[in-house]
Amino acid sequence: MKLNKIKLILFVFSLTISSLALGQEKTKENFRKEAKQHFEKTINELGIPGFTVVITQGNETVLSEGYGYANFEKKLKANNNTNYYIASATKSFTALLAVILHEEGVLNLNDPLKKYFPNLKIDSTINLSKIKIRDLLTHTSGLENDPIGWRVAFSGVHDLSTLLELMKFTKPNEAGYGNYQYSNIGYNIYTIILEKITGKSWKNWVQEKIFDPAGMNHTTAFVSRAEKQKWLLARPYIVIDSIEKITLEKKDNTMHSAGGLITTPNDMAKWLKIQVGLGQLNGNQIFSKKIMSSSQNELITISGSKRLFQPTSYGYGWLHGKYEGKKVIHHFGGFAGFSTHVSFMPDKQIGVAVIVNEAITGNMLMHQIATYVYDYFLEKKEWDDYDTGITNFSKKINQGRKMMSAGIAKRNNRSNMLTLPLYNYSGSYESEEYGKLVIQETASALKVAIGNLQCVSTPFKNKESIRVELIPGSGEIIQFFIVNNKVSKLRYNGIYFKRIK
Repeated sequence: MKLNKIKLILFVFSLTISSLALGQEKTKENFRKEAKQHFEKTINELGIPGFTVVITQGNETVLSEGYGYANFEKKLKANNNTNYYIASATKSFTALLAVILHEEGVLNLNDPLKKYFPNLKIDSTINLSKIKIRDLLTHTSGLENDPIGWRVAFSGVHDLSTLLELMKFTKPNEAGYGNYQYSNIGYNIYTIILEKITGKSWKNWVQEKIFDPAGMNHTTAFVSRAEKQKWLLARPYIVIDSIEKITLEKKDNTMHSAGGLITTPNDMAKWLKIQVGLGQLNGNQIFSKKIMSSSQNELITISGSKRLFQPTSYGYGWLHGKYEGKKVIHHFGGFAGFSTHVSFMPDKQIGVAVIVNEAITGNMLMHQIATYVYDYFLEKKEWDDYDTGITNFSKKINQGRKMMSAGIAKRNNRSNMLTLPLYNYSGSYESEEYGKLVIQETASALKVAIGNLQCVSTPFKNKESIRVELIPGSGEIIQFFIVNNKVSKLRYNGIYFKRIK
């Protein structure tokens, strides 16, 4: 073949490749324009503050953007560098850290818990010589410990010595050792052990071993760092009759290994690329393929799950399921005012993250957005279906909001069931499991606080009781016990608090 003819063939081939690439880019550009329209419609239809969407394909960021408001009161719009709290999606980061530290010989995943708690006296049915560190991360340890989980996630009243002392309240869970039962406690205990043997907190370990190497410069377990550097923080909201800010917000002392990170759309895009690239980002091998493969392995079988993607197994911080016949590795998260969806299709090299900073719509909306993204890239359906779906979803949400509003009005009309003047209930109460609970008299109700948590009570239907929402959206009862016209103790969350003042 003559040289000129070869050059002609190569020239035509290069034109073909260029035109295909241009066509794909036009398609993605059209997608971005359509997505913006759809997502703005979503915010208007649902009347919510906003959310963020991240989409990656291979090493490319297709979309990384915040929509609506990060801070509704101050009218600060969300963008691709807004920090969102990701709740239990934190577990995949902690699990990767655990695999890294195992490979480096810091904390062996095969070690028995007995090695780190040799003198711990707990339920005799628990065999700490049998339970391994890896069992903590796969939710198969068979353990539960509500006081530790509650303190690190909600009240913030703890330090390492306190948590070590609280280990004595560890009990068997319903599933038993070797069986999957999802909870935070395994990751919390892993953290306790890690800090005990190294003297370094999980917060600092995850920064050093994951965020710094990955260049995730706006991801942190320290809310104080974000506030000091004046990062734009998405605030949590709830919409019933209007958009209201949720009072409970994360602080350093409630950022924990099972749910304790804030990150941005741009940083989440890096995380998704690292996952689909098995540790590679922008041509650099950030984490070894061996470590990434280990962290993404399917380790524990799950049966009968009806959640999105119908997961059939769990690994280190990741669930494994399918969508439209394609494998999807994923983890979700939820906390007062935040819902997080993180998933990726290894075969298609597609990654998706959606975070909604509104309490009622979040859990369903994040999945609806994520599945329509997958539908688009799998060429399953047209995006017009998304608008119809959001309109129908909005109708259901509005019905739910009306029911919630009616329920609030009904509760507000309850009669006070306390028999003594309010000042008689004021004081400090304490339990070994949960710490100190303080009650103060206000003009017409009681203010209740325990660590970071606080609220004003409303009446409840039982005598000598009040209703509280120390955890927003979770109505709980405080029952007082009267002896000789004096309050001697109270019961909250099934735990008795003795009056100490």
